[in-house]
Amino acid sequence: MKQTNPKNTAFLILILFISMFIQNESFAQKSNEGIKISGSVVDQNGKIVKGAAILIKGTTSGTATDLEGNFNLTVPSESSVLVVSFVDMKSEEVPVGKKKNFQITLETEAKTREPQYQVSEDGYMVHNQIDQFPIPTNGVDEWKKYMAKNLTYPKSARNAKTQGTVIVGFKVLEDGSVANIEVIRGIGGECDQEAVRIIAEGPKWNPGKKDEQAVVTQISLPIRFVIAKDSGIATLNQREEKAIADRFGKHVVVVGYQAD
Repeated sequence: MKQTNPKNTAFLILILFISMFIQNESFAQKSNEGIKISGSVVDQNGKIVKGAAILIKGTTSGTATDLEGNFNLTVPSESSVLVVSFVDMKSEEVPVGKKKNFQITLETEAKTREPQYQVSEDGYMVHNQIDQFPIPTNGVDEWKKYMAKNLTYPKSARNAKTQGTVIVGFKVLEDGSVANIEVIRGIGGECDQEAVRIIAEGPKWNPGKKDEQAVVTQISLPIRFVIAKDSGIATLNQREEKAIADRFGKHVVVVGYQAD
């Protein structure tokens, strides 16, 4: 029987370890990059749902469907779960698994069920049934002036041409203080941070009331970051982002020019 050269054996083992290392590195890189998925959201009649929220369960990361009812999203792993929701529709939890494309159907809530949100006359969305809406202590006009004066378009975002709609969620407690500020729908980077900052540093509110008692209320506020175009014509992306913002009531718009 022909004997194997020890040097050849050692060389083969070395090659095997290198191959395994490369495969493991490749897998680790793929895991770190996440998994890109896409899909669409429709109602029980097959009609597209524009502006539906798609969140990664347990996080505030996610996206929303565009004017065609489609979405693209990067999830951390196959074990991720999507939470898909839209006003007056039943939310759905969808495991990602090995699928890369999804068609998700949301059913309309029964008419006998109490609506899950109200939009105030001033345009922000309140996710509670109440008799009296919460309002900023200095009044809505002063609140708008505060937003206009203090909300900025981060230079890094303008350089990167980052624009879109950030949906900020927060609670107004019984004493009027603001708590639990989070990005429900973000566009990344410093725009998300700026949207959170403007709420956190803002004035207190007069709390919402039900049966003449102060109650905790959950508010959603859309803030659009728009890079101005010389032509004055909105791009397709800007129109889609406006449609998403419109679903949450009147929205705040921050217009900026691309930084030098």
